[in-house]
Amino acid sequence: MSQTSTIYFYGGAGTVTGSNFLVDIGDTKILIDCGLSQGRHNAEEINWGPFPYEPGSIPFLFVTHAHIDHIGKIPKLVKDGFKGRIISTEATRALAEPLLLDSQELLAHDARKHNHEMLYDEHDIARAMELWEGVGYHQKVDLPSDCTAEFINSGHILGSALVRFERGGKNLVFTGDLGGGNSPLLPHAEVLEGAQYLVMESVYGDRVRGKDEDRRQLLEDTIENSVTRGGTLLIPAFSTERTQDLLFEIRTLMVEKRVPSVPVYIDSPLASKITAAFLAHPSYFSSDIQARIEGGENIFEFPELTFVETIEESKRVAGLPGPKIVIAGSGMSNGGRVHGYQKYILPDAKSTLLIVGYQSAGSLGRRLIEGEKNVFLMGEKTPVKCTVEAIYGYSAHMDGEQLLEFVNKTTPSLSQVFVVMGEPSSASFLVQRIRDYLGVKATAPETGEKVQIDF
Repeated sequence: MSQTSTIYFYGGAGTVTGSNFLVDIGDTKILIDCGLSQGRHNAEEINWGPFPYEPGSIPFLFVTHAHIDHIGKIPKLVKDGFKGRIISTEATRALAEPLLLDSQELLAHDARKHNHEMLYDEHDIARAMELWEGVGYHQKVDLPSDCTAEFINSGHILGSALVRFERGGKNLVFTGDLGGGNSPLLPHAEVLEGAQYLVMESVYGDRVRGKDEDRRQLLEDTIENSVTRGGTLLIPAFSTERTQDLLFEIRTLMVEKRVPSVPVYIDSPLASKITAAFLAHPSYFSSDIQARIEGGENIFEFPELTFVETIEESKRVAGLPGPKIVIAGSGMSNGGRVHGYQKYILPDAKSTLLIVGYQSAGSLGRRLIEGEKNVFLMGEKTPVKCTVEAIYGYSAHMDGEQLLEFVNKTTPSLSQVFVVMGEPSSASFLVQRIRDYLGVKATAPETGEKVQIDF
């Protein structure tokens, strides 16, 4: 008997962030992700606005991974009446709590600045964590109407997953974000076969990333050049995954004597907590890394490394002369302790700002890459005289070629692909390639759009 379900594209459609999709399978509703909108001119309006559905009417929320643009509104969802099950992998659950608590501090600052009510507080986060359960990859979760769900490794960050729903011989897959296999710590994303309806990301749908060996060589060269000039190498980095990847890579370069031994500072209390959570979940690492940990190696520890905890210590490190490496939050330079360092290094011709991840349109990181020569930091005009470099090989996303090949591997069974979580130009480019090269029906839904599928 034919069954019909409806997918509602409430967030992450026509934009990179704010992932939030709802599937109505008839007698139950299922949310996939509930993330903050970031980097958009109307992000504040979106984040503080009401949900386009009644939170209390939804019994299930599946979470693909722990990035804030996928989990950041979950406490608000709970505050507004959600009492159902929140389900993710165990590692995603472990990462979510410190990330949400950190995000809540930033949101509270925004609320005070703009005279808003609090989006949510620590009690809402605690209530969300009480509803949250962790399951393993490929562990079937039973849902109403003979529907099941399972998580499949997506290779994006620790514990990240595609979620596949199945019923009546049909299946629907939400990719979350897909890793391109370029993390030195994680296994590659699993090959997806037999998908019929696919809701997939497109962050780098119109770009091709360099080879891994280029990435490592570029990092080595950037460190050497910065040290030679006697300046600071500042790397704004997300506290989850990117910081751990870089920490592992810099450790390797120093242990192998491929770069000079200089002080390395991780200035992000959140990154310290996330690094500890990584080490507490070694089963999510690649087999090679697991073997090294089992052999007694601490993959994130080396003599040159210092974790910076307090604001006072942060100010002291920022003013230290001589060559040093600083990894500081946040990844798009749109807040956090990185601003304190940028006040020192942006006007300094000896120093280097290294961008290692996606920068949303309008973010400070994006404007610096595009060559802006004067920026406002902490209310003051700051000249940009330092060297600005970018290494995209550390991106935790598949590039355009990999995304196309990902779809190609499941093409024989595909009925339709919905391309989301990308800027409009990136999503539309990937849509066209899927149509032209693979002959598969593909669209890029807009925010608020809904489609019916045979599921």
